[in-house]
Amino acid sequence: MQLRTGECGLRTSHRFLWFFLLSTELMTLSHPLLAEELPGSVQDNGVTLQQLLSEAVTNNQQLHAAKQSWEATKLRIPQAWALPDPTGSYMLMGQMIETRLGPQEQVFEFEQMVPFPGKLMERRSMALAEANAAQAQMRGIEREVILKVSESYYDLYAVDATLQVVEELKDSLKNLQTIAQARYASEGSSQRDVAKAQTEVSDTLQRLFVLRQQRQTLTAVLNALLDRDPRSAVGRPLKPQLPTLSSTVEDLLELVRQHRPELQEAEAQINRYRHARTLARFEYMPDLSVGFQYAQIGSGMTADPDDGKDAWMVPLKITIPLWQNRVIAGVREANRNLQASQAQSEQAENMAEYEVKDAYYRFITAKQIVELYENALIPQAGLAFQSDQAGYEAGRVDVLNVIDSERVYLNAKIAHYQAIADAMKNFAALERAVGIDLVTSDQ
Repeated sequence: MQLRTGECGLRTSHRFLWFFLLSTELMTLSHPLLAEELPGSVQDNGVTLQQLLSEAVTNNQQLHAAKQSWEATKLRIPQAWALPDPTGSYMLMGQMIETRLGPQEQVFEFEQMVPFPGKLMERRSMALAEANAAQAQMRGIEREVILKVSESYYDLYAVDATLQVVEELKDSLKNLQTIAQARYASEGSSQRDVAKAQTEVSDTLQRLFVLRQQRQTLTAVLNALLDRDPRSAVGRPLKPQLPTLSSTVEDLLELVRQHRPELQEAEAQINRYRHARTLARFEYMPDLSVGFQYAQIGSGMTADPDDGKDAWMVPLKITIPLWQNRVIAGVREANRNLQASQAQSEQAENMAEYEVKDAYYRFITAKQIVELYENALIPQAGLAFQSDQAGYEAGRVDVLNVIDSERVYLNAKIAHYQAIADAMKNFAALERAVGIDLVTSDQ
C-alpha cells in the first residue's frame, strides 16, 4: 500500500512538473512583448548618430523657436538707432490775426527731434549685444539638443546590445533546460535541476520585458527630439568607437573660454549693460528739436513792396533735463544691472570649469572600465561559463554552478555595454561643456 502511494505521488509530481513547463512555454510564446522580434531582426538597416543629429538640428522645435527668437532680436537693431518720427502740423488762422504785411491765413510746420550725439549709437550697440546674446543662447540650445540625442542614442545602443545578449542567453538556457529534462526523464538528475533551469529561463523573459519597455521609451524620446511621429521606428544604433582624447584639461578649459555658448551669452549681456549705463549717463544731456515753419500771408492794405509775401522760420528747441532724481536713479539701475551681469558671468565660468572637469574624468574612468571588461572580465567569465556548461552536459558539474557562471557572464557583458554607453555619453557631455565638437580618433 505504501509503495502504491509513493508511485502515485511520483506520477502526480511528474504530471505537475510537465504541466508547469508546458504552461510556461505557452505563456512565453503568446505574450505580446515576447512576440516581437529583436531590433536587429526588425531593423536590418542600422542608424548612425550623425544621421539623427542632422535631423534633430533641422527639425527640433525648441531649436527652431530659438532661431526665430534670434532672428527677431536682430530686427531690433535698425529700430534701435532710427530717428524718432518727425511731426507735422497745420494751423488755419482766424480773421483777427494780422501781421504788418497782411493777414496770416495758414501755417505749415515740420519738426524733427534729434537725440544728443551718441545716444542712438549706444542704443544700436545695446540691440547688437542683445542679438549676440540671443545667438549664443540659440547655440547653447543646439548643443543641448545634440547632447540629449547623443545620450538617448547611446542608451538605445546599450539596450539593443543587452537585448541581443539576453536573447542568446535565453536560447542557451533553453538548451540547458532540455538537457535537464532529458536527464531527469532518464533519472540522471533531480527534479530541482529542471525547475531551476526553467526559473532561469523565466528570469531572462522578465529581463526581456524590461529591456523592450526601455527601448520603447528611448524611441519615444528620440522621436520627440527629432519632431517625428511618435509611432516612427528607430533603427538599431551602430556600435560606437571609443574616441581618443589627446587634449588636457587645461587645453579644454582654454577652448571653453572661446566657444562655450553660456560664456559668450554672459559676455554679450555685460556689453549690453555697459552700453545701457553709458546711455543712462547721456540722459544728463539735452536733446535737440529742429523745425521749419511756413506761414501763408494774404494781401494787406500797405504800400510796402513785401506786402502779402509769405514768411518762414526755423525754430530750435532743446529739452531741459531738470528732474535729476529720474536720471540719477536710471544711472544707478544701470550700474546694478552691470554688476549683476558680471557676477553671472563669473558663475558661468565656474560652472563651465566644473562641467568640463567632471565630464573629462568621467570619460577617462569609463573608458578604462570598458578596457577592463574587454581585456579581462568578459573573457574570464565567458571561459568559466563555457567550461561549466560543458561539464554539466558531461554530468560532472551541478546545474547551480552553470547558472551562477551564466549570471556572472551575462552581468559582465551587460556592464560592458553600459560602460561603452557611459563613456560615449560622458564624451558627449564633455563636448557640450566645451561648446564644440572635439577632434577625435581611434587609431
